Amino acid sequence: MTPGSDRWPDRRTVGVAVAALLLVGALVVGGAGVYFAVGLGPDEAALDAVESSSEVTVERLDGATAVRSGPVTAETTGLVYYPGARVNHESYVPTAAEAVAGRDVAVVIVDMPLNLAVLGPNRADDAREAFPAIESWAVGGHSLGGAMACRYAAANADELDGLVLHASYCDRDVSESGLRVLSVQGAADGVIDAERELESRGNLPPDARLVELDGVNHAGFGAYGPQRGDRSVSTDPAAMRERVGDATGAWLAG
Repeated sequence: MTPGSDRWPDRRTVGVAVAALLLVGALVVGGAGVYFAVGLGPDEAALDAVESSSEVTVERLDGATAVRSGPVTAETTGLVYYPGARVNHESYVPTAAEAVAGRDVAVVIVDMPLNLAVLGPNRADDAREAFPAIESWAVGGHSLGGAMACRYAAANADELDGLVLHASYCDRDVSESGLRVLSVQGAADGVIDAERELESRGNLPPDARLVELDGVNHAGFGAYGPQRGDRSVSTDPAAMRERVGDATGAWLAG
């Protein structure tokens, strides 16, 4: 058999086949990028309600959105917040508004590359630098964002005071980190691996504050609509965000 025989594809045919495979690969990668980049939410009505409120201030920064109730001073408690996978970071503005209302608390919600916190694990650095007056910082997040916030906290515990987990858990041991930890879970969460979350509680300090909210599902931590695989609940979405935000804000202020 020789390369010139009919049983061997010519170079042009091979070239076309390779080009086709490269094109298909590029389309798959590009499609995946668009899928994550578009993101879920935010619910525009919920966001508009916050921005029209006189109780809180929403400030757009380079790569983040900050929500606060008043001027930021050395007495303000700061929370850098990482969004869940494929969720637009501004979907958490309404929940943050509930946390800061009436409290000397500022929440800085980080915009992640392709809406994936795993691609920007250290973006809390820039968020903290944006408010140099704040002396007491916590990091936290929702779902995958909470897991990445835990990793950041484990690596930077000496620079932080707290860690907030929303429908999430730690895969790093922070039990002896000296951090204050709040873990808020939804009793109707159909997305989180509940067994793994329970097992991972051993990674938290013995005095970690654990809160389970009835009538709250996985999507109830933000304003981005229903999530595939989640449990349906009769609780109004705004009421879920209020419960999550109030539990979080009270803990931060305390």
